[in-house]
Amino acid sequence: MDLLNKVAIVTGAASGIGRAIAVDLARHGCTPVLVDIKADRLGEALNEVLAHAPAAAAEACDISDVEQIGRLVRATHERHGRIDILVNNAGIMAVKLFKDLSEADFKAHMDVNYYGPVSLVRAVVPIMQKQGRGVIINVASVGAKLVVPGTSAYGASKAALHAFSEALYYELKDQGIHVGVVVPGGIKTGIFDAVDSRLGRYYQEQCKTQPSKVTGSIRKAIESERFDTVVPRSSMLLLAAHAHLGRVFKGSLLKRLRPYFD
Repeated sequence: MDLLNKVAIVTGAASGIGRAIAVDLARHGCTPVLVDIKADRLGEALNEVLAHAPAAAAEACDISDVEQIGRLVRATHERHGRIDILVNNAGIMAVKLFKDLSEADFKAHMDVNYYGPVSLVRAVVPIMQKQGRGVIINVASVGAKLVVPGTSAYGASKAALHAFSEALYYELKDQGIHVGVVVPGGIKTGIFDAVDSRLGRYYQEQCKTQPSKVTGSIRKAIESERFDTVVPRSSMLLLAAHAHLGRVFKGSLLKRLRPYFD
């Protein structure tokens, strides 16, 4: 899809990958609508985007709330007259062993990481169908395929999002709507800010790639309408090792992480 004069909803846009995507899309002629639950941080992100896209806007929204999603999509469509791109990027992650995860923890991950994107897709698809064109990008995670200790809720929610996206790819392709998945790994974002476990802090230390380093690949996935995009490229090596050296890989990983289980 050509980005010029297109309107894109980007969730989780107050910081991290979402903010970087919104800025990059704006620089290439798109008008982003920045969405985040953190209303106090949206203003700063919007100011950066407005330098490239004067018609850009910001909307505070809890994507686990279907009514708020409905208001967001209606307001965006009324303001711009179209919605061409949806980037489902917002997400949460608690790093806890399963024994320490409450039912509420698990539900929150599914509500934000899976049901939120599903509800947004449900809200924008009728608009895209009337337009005869649209692109939906769901941001999953390397952690959906290479699931590590302490991320059972996060990994399950992102794996569900990936499976949902693949089914939707086939169902919507003939209607002019492309569905793709971005699979990031090791990106330095604020998703670990609330983590208070030793295991979580260890994972945080391993995430060193700046969000701005991967936005070009994500934008190209939108432009070329590619289904699966792994970023950064080094994550492809991890996934290959996990797939082809399963037993050795798992044994090595367990040995390395076992000391952080307490």
